[in-house]
Amino acid sequence: MVRNNSRVTTKRALTENGSSQEENTTSKPVAKKRKTEQPQELSKQDEIRILKKELEKAEKESREAAQFIVEETKRLKKEHDQLEEEKNELDDDLRYLKMKTNRELVWKKEEKEAFVKSSEKSQEADRADNDAFAKEEKMAQSYLEMINNLKKKIKNPDTTAAKAMASKKTCEMCQTEYKGTSNEDSVPKILPCGHTACLGCIKKLFTDGHVRCPSDRWLTKLDKSPESLPTNFAAL
Repeated sequence: MVRNNSRVTTKRALTENGSSQEENTTSKPVAKKRKTEQPQELSKQDEIRILKKELEKAEKESREAAQFIVEETKRLKKEHDQLEEEKNELDDDLRYLKMKTNRELVWKKEEKEAFVKSSEKSQEADRADNDAFAKEEKMAQSYLEMINNLKKKIKNPDTTAAKAMASKKTCEMCQTEYKGTSNEDSVPKILPCGHTACLGCIKKLFTDGHVRCPSDRWLTKLDKSPESLPTNFAAL
């Protein structure tokens, strides 16, 4: 009897548990499934309106790009023209500087050559003067000896020879008697300064185309040889 009661109790408990589970199950709300939203299809007019806006935007960008290209081309052309003008000016300056430098170099070269020639001529003139002075000094010494000898002869009691020599027309330098009409050394020649000397003395004084008068020391350039000087016939 007791066992049966336990069984009944067990069945009842199971029945109660089952009913409670059903209640719990039925008491929970069931989640509803969301409906998927479908995109709305555009109408033809909307598509045309959108395409028209995109076309207008593209055309505007194209016009702006074309305008930018035109302005940039003008700017680059102007810049190129300015650079070309500056280049031409620099080329002109460079040509002028080259021409000026070459001209100055030519002038410097000519000045140097003229200075060298002048120095050479000056040296030649100095050498000619030195040679002429040396010759004149040598001749003066010989003339001095001749004058001293002449003075001794004049002081000699026998003055006949001295008087005869004094009466003759002679060269003041070498005391050679003037004679002859040809180009002999004893022929009297008139120097450009007006003094007279024998051709022999003039030849000795003639150096590098110049001759210095023994009387007034005047240096004269002869275009020709001493023989071309005029003869002083009054001294013959």
